[in-house]
Amino acid sequence: MISFIPTFIPTIQNIQTPKPLPINASMPQPVPAPPPQPVPAPAPQPVPAPIPQPVPAPIPQPL
Repeated sequence: MISFIPTFIPTIQNIQTPKPLPINASMPQPVPAPPPQPVPAPAPQPVPAPIPQPVPAPIPQPL
């Protein structure tokens, strides 16, 4: 039984050792591109209506 203990301890150590990470976890993951932000359309500025200029009445020329 005494000779069996040294061979049994390594098996316990092997069980307790953390498993190596899978290859996929150690590979650099591609950084996902951020979703494109919608460019806010500029608010339509109201076009000021041209102020109607009063047409000057023709001055009556004396005949």
